[in-house]
Amino acid sequence: MKIIFLFLALCVYTSVISQNNTIESKISNNNSLRVNLPNPLLKGSMTLEEALSKRRSVREYQEVPLMLKEVSQILWSAYGITDTVKRKGVDLKTAPSAMALYPLSIYVVVGNVSDLLSGIYCYYPKGHYLLQLKSGDYRNELSAASNNQNMIKNASFVLVYAYDTLKLNSKFGKEAAIKLSSMDLGHSAENVYLQATALGLGTCAIGGLKPASVSELISISVNEKPFYIMPVGKLKDE
Repeated sequence: MKIIFLFLALCVYTSVISQNNTIESKISNNNSLRVNLPNPLLKGSMTLEEALSKRRSVREYQEVPLMLKEVSQILWSAYGITDTVKRKGVDLKTAPSAMALYPLSIYVVVGNVSDLLSGIYCYYPKGHYLLQLKSGDYRNELSAASNNQNMIKNASFVLVYAYDTLKLNSKFGKEAAIKLSSMDLGHSAENVYLQATALGLGTCAIGGLKPASVSELISISVNEKPFYIMPVGKLKDE
């Protein structure tokens, strides 16, 4: 029994260390901008049922800037922290995850947002902030790395999802890790769809991307694999 307990404790410790090393490597290699995001709203003007009925994949957007508070709300809905189990030291988020491991990272390619410089950022749920990895508008380059999806060029900002291969592979094996990461992605992405709808914004899921090209563009950690993109923009007038 003691051996089993020690093994489980070692697995948890290794997972935490792996996550911390990933975060620290991003911070230590970057002396750039940290952006503290506005607190998310917990009550909106649209009911869940209305958002479900109006949810659509939207591929055309107005070329107008979005606000930082809208970026904040979208990111919180995607993967924001809602509670912490203190006795276990586990953060709970807006989306469920197997064993609360939360293997996803969300990167944000910003092109047209008020009060937020264009650039590539990483979202940190703990603290609810962005860390800038690159400055400049990279929407065209991201579009080229995603089979020339034009909606990326016109979006105000774009979410890029990646999953941590080490966090799940060591516990479940490669095949199960991909399956579990995809399940986590589905939970989070639907939250983004519904939140965007409630805010009068549009988004569209994109799975057609070139992982190596996207990784190089965004400077994703070596143990992470990008596998999903969601551009976000203002709905066009009907």
